[in-house]
Amino acid sequence: MPIKQRVLKNNFGHNSFRELQEEGVDAILSGRDLLMILPTGGGKSLVFQLPTLMMDGVTVVISPLIALMQDQVAALKAQQISAEMLSSAQSFDEVDVIIESLHRGEVKFLYLSPERLNNGATLQLLHALNINFFVIDEAHCISQWGHEFRDDYRALGNLKEHFPDKTIAAFTATSTDNVTEDIMRELRLESPLLLKGKVFRKNIFISAQRRVSNGHAQLKNFLARHTDESGIIYVSSRKKTEELSAFLNQNGYKALPYHAGLPQHVREQNFKIFVNDNVNIMVATIAFGMGIDKSDIRFVVHMSLPKSQENYYQEIGRAGRDGEDSEVLLLFNAGDIVLHKRFLNDITNEEYKAHLDTKIDKIYKYATSEVCFHQQLAEYFDDTLDPCTDRCDNCLSSDDKRQDITKEAQMLLSTIYKTNQGFGKNYIIDVLRGSKEQKILANGADKLSVYGIGLNLSKKEWFVIVERLLELKIITLGEFSILELTNDAIAILKSLQTVDIKQSRLAINVKEKKVKQAQEFAYDETLFETLRFKRSELASELGVPAYIIFSDKTLKHLANDKPFDKASMLEVNGVGEKKYEQYGEDFLEIINNGA
Repeated sequence: MPIKQRVLKNNFGHNSFRELQEEGVDAILSGRDLLMILPTGGGKSLVFQLPTLMMDGVTVVISPLIALMQDQVAALKAQQISAEMLSSAQSFDEVDVIIESLHRGEVKFLYLSPERLNNGATLQLLHALNINFFVIDEAHCISQWGHEFRDDYRALGNLKEHFPDKTIAAFTATSTDNVTEDIMRELRLESPLLLKGKVFRKNIFISAQRRVSNGHAQLKNFLARHTDESGIIYVSSRKKTEELSAFLNQNGYKALPYHAGLPQHVREQNFKIFVNDNVNIMVATIAFGMGIDKSDIRFVVHMSLPKSQENYYQEIGRAGRDGEDSEVLLLFNAGDIVLHKRFLNDITNEEYKAHLDTKIDKIYKYATSEVCFHQQLAEYFDDTLDPCTDRCDNCLSSDDKRQDITKEAQMLLSTIYKTNQGFGKNYIIDVLRGSKEQKILANGADKLSVYGIGLNLSKKEWFVIVERLLELKIITLGEFSILELTNDAIAILKSLQTVDIKQSRLAINVKEKKVKQAQEFAYDETLFETLRFKRSELASELGVPAYIIFSDKTLKHLANDKPFDKASMLEVNGVGEKKYEQYGEDFLEIINNGA
């Protein structure tokens, strides 16, 4: 057996490489620069961890967040691999101890933030070490066209100047062609191997719904399909994390909030409680961001529109990292886009501001479109994909009957025109429905020919029609959310063009979607739950996240295969020599007693 295959099995427990992993490993082993773009859960960390175990010296990993570095160092140490980090969160004494162990050659992985790397003392330290190669994690942060640009990442371009003979391996989950070119140029990679995985995550079912009120009723309907499963719910503000977390706990769910305003020790405590399966749901802002390695997250919900498709894709990628079926839900309305654009007013760089403005338009178009969600994501990241057919809401409802709403569109457009394109959707709909609101009467809108002509539809149905006309760009949102007509509106008003909509979108009651939950193999569910309980006990004793011991997928294989000794247990995918030495006998005892 080749050395790399033996390391793959013994240290990582895998019987074979995933897509593109072996090519990435070979590039690093041969000393070639590498840029790897692989979706979350695709196994990027193995690509640089495995070569390190085959090479002399220390691998220096540049990572953007202290919490992310702490998590990855803890995961490596749990696998009995020597790893350390240097950060501002450590005392001088702690740093001195780590530096001494580095000089003695006792550390295989050294994690640094880009800010720390740019420190003169750190560069001096690195020049004194036997470095095998550098890793740039979350490499999209170096590009101003990416969604998480950071100034300190720009200085990483100097690595080639300071260490011209060292290989650089850069990794990210999200990168358009423009961002990819920017990463390679800024890092000064020399004839790099570019490995780009497919964007399509076939184990994720995607759905999007127009948010009704605060979305809580829709959320409860969704969560009914995910009882006792781990999930993340993203909200737009710190206040909403607290409110929604309280709401969920009052309704029988176990949830915790996570946002940047919480004290650091509370954030760390909540994170540990979540990854150790002591609560099912984390309600979070985007502060709960990069590097969430919990593999058994079964769902991700966005309670409002994300800032971009990059953010969205990275966040939904936290579901189903173990390859098991998972579901994501996006709740949105037109107000979300206005809120996002309001934050752009503080940006002085007009080119960058226009760039972000376009990203907001594109994520709104994504949410409201009737095209396959997976296909839209692939196209955004310069990939190609046929419609998924059964892994998103749009494809499952592609046979929905269509309803002609040209007449209703003409009513709404006429009302916008006759009120001089000076009001938002609530006012326009109130005029259509003949409201007696004081503002309507004070403006004399009750004297207009369009007043009360839309009583045949409910207010919610009119909101859906407004959304449809917005996505078709027949109307646009101006300043202060005022509805304005586009050139296409003229063609509608003159009956030169028609408008239709999926009939289901006008059925306002939230329907329960039946998600395909294909089970790859049968397994003993009682034994699986017993193994999960044992995993939780061990995790608590060792102070590590449960997934570090074995993933849910590995436990299912154990509950299916029911190995009876060391040799048969090592045949199970996810179990290697290291894992067996640490935990194997504990799980074998349970399997043999229960078999």
